[in-house]
Amino acid sequence: MGGEHRDWTRHGVGRSLLWWPFLAFGLVAVFPGAGVLAVVGSGAGLALLGLVGEVGARMLRRRPRPAAPRAAAPVVDEPGTRAA
Repeated sequence: MGGEHRDWTRHGVGRSLLWWPFLAFGLVAVFPGAGVLAVVGSGAGLALLGLVGEVGARMLRRRPRPAAPRAAAPVVDEPGTRAA
């Protein structure tokens, strides 16, 4: 088992743009008449998707989690102790 290499991990827009060449090639292969519009549109769409995904992930990470209720410490009144 190797360690996790964070230096090579892409996040947000960078991660979604890794799919751009494959998606653009597929769109041009299926719709050859669209040409440049398909390539530019797919890149812009993937960048937007990555941006929205990154913002959504940050919002979910920042969401305050409800604190577990704490039990009150029992008050022990022992003889011979003074109240402060």
